[in-house]
Amino acid sequence: MKRLFILAATALLLFSSGALAADYDAVILNGRVMDPETGFDGIANVGISSGWITRITEKPITGAETIDAKGLVVAPGFIDLEQHALTPWGFKVNLRDGVTTHMDLEVGAANIAEWYAKREGTLQGNFGTTIGHEFARMRVHDGLKLAGPDISMPIALNFRADAQEDGVNGWSVTPSTVDQINTITKILDEGLREGAIGIGNLGGYSQKGITTYELLEVQRTGARWGRPTTSHHRFHPGATPPTEAPIGADELMANAMLVDAPMMIHHNNDYGWWEIEEKMQFARAKGYNFWSTWYPWDAGSGNVGADIVQPGIWEEKMGFKTEETIYDPVQDRFLTRDEVIKLGKEEPAKMIIAFSPPRKEWMKEWFKVPEFVVASDAMPPVDKDGNFLKWDSPYEDYVGHPRTAGSHARVLRMAREEGVPLMFTLSQLSYWSAKHVGDTGLKSMQVRGRLQEGMVADITIFDPKTVTEHASYKAGSNGLASTGIPYVLVHGTLVVKDSKVLPDVFPGQPIRFPPEKKGRHVDATRKAWLGKHTIDDCGLSNSVIDHLQK
Repeated sequence: MKRLFILAATALLLFSSGALAADYDAVILNGRVMDPETGFDGIANVGISSGWITRITEKPITGAETIDAKGLVVAPGFIDLEQHALTPWGFKVNLRDGVTTHMDLEVGAANIAEWYAKREGTLQGNFGTTIGHEFARMRVHDGLKLAGPDISMPIALNFRADAQEDGVNGWSVTPSTVDQINTITKILDEGLREGAIGIGNLGGYSQKGITTYELLEVQRTGARWGRPTTSHHRFHPGATPPTEAPIGADELMANAMLVDAPMMIHHNNDYGWWEIEEKMQFARAKGYNFWSTWYPWDAGSGNVGADIVQPGIWEEKMGFKTEETIYDPVQDRFLTRDEVIKLGKEEPAKMIIAFSPPRKEWMKEWFKVPEFVVASDAMPPVDKDGNFLKWDSPYEDYVGHPRTAGSHARVLRMAREEGVPLMFTLSQLSYWSAKHVGDTGLKSMQVRGRLQEGMVADITIFDPKTVTEHASYKAGSNGLASTGIPYVLVHGTLVVKDSKVLPDVFPGQPIRFPPEKKGRHVDATRKAWLGKHTIDDCGLSNSVIDHLQK
């Protein structure tokens, strides 16, 4: 018996030191291993077992699958927090761009339990979402039922068109009563109970509808769960007082501080970004979990029916000229003011590209801002006729913003040209996203964004000298895949090999909180400001007391 014990112990020791043949499910040999959290940067071999990184060593190791990464960087898989192309083709083109975790934290979804259940075991990359404030408002202000597991991007734009059928975008322009706010936050609370990562808010698309009080209650709803409100904030990208973009960010930050909640701002790419980022740094220094995202393009994108791109806001409040900035990727030309108004009424779900000229100069600074993370804001993958692309559709068939296909490789290429340290760029592409979302308590993000033993084997392997994007605004090239990223692993499974996405491989994991049995909803009331005092203690007139008690 003693001899058997010694033999078993010896075998275990040999296994842990990597001395046995085929010790691991997969090994990555001779690569430049880089970990943004610890700063480790050296030539090493990586052993992977059951989806996890179990060994990083300079010693020889072997595995059932071997990847020779000589001359290549072995990095944590890139994490995209704003991904609206959650379709098979969208995952495919983003895997070519090095993305292993794809999440829509902006628009989000409805019916969270159903949303996750339908996708589990069917996707090539990791996936996650927020509970969408927009969808809750559609139910309340437009009467849309929004049933089923697909109430999310990429088909959310169809619901916007449905909401507008009666001539009024209720979700966008109608303020809520206190009772309606309670209905909305109850829907949001249910999504959080079912495991949503946070609350997705589109204040920039509903500036007339979402009151400051409603936004406070929305953020307070997330705070009860310790989860973030992630927002396309009010006035974005406004540059004219009193609707400057930083004022919308200030509103979110003030609320988050007051209710003690995490908070994220989507695509802080425009006017006032520098002020917002400085305030974010102030907040983080005080212990608040605040962060924001950016993407490396001088144009944004959205549906032409959105209020924000209609001339009344785009020209009068934002200060842009429609004919020089609103671009139709299908017609491959800029649109006139009248065309935008007409399309906004007749084809509100149609996608357009909106240029913001100052971004070209600002962009050089974004590569250098700490904890300013990259998120593509990838758009729905459609062809020239508006049909969704299938997994095997040619990359050339995509018509839309090139950020869908090439944002992460573009960051690597541009940062290289700007002389930005590669470790800093990897932090923007993976680690800081994982850290901030993980700091909300989401365990599945606490083991991603790092290249360390004991972490999930989401790994992107690329050539730091040649990696580049090929997607551009030019018609026919909107969806061209990036190159210089020959291997990508998701949960230890190879999904990109020799720069080709492998078919019928679905290792994507759900990124979510575990569902809980009970919700945490609390009704809002306009009497809440009275605090512990009674109405009689406040010395108010009878008429005011009568009003408050109604």
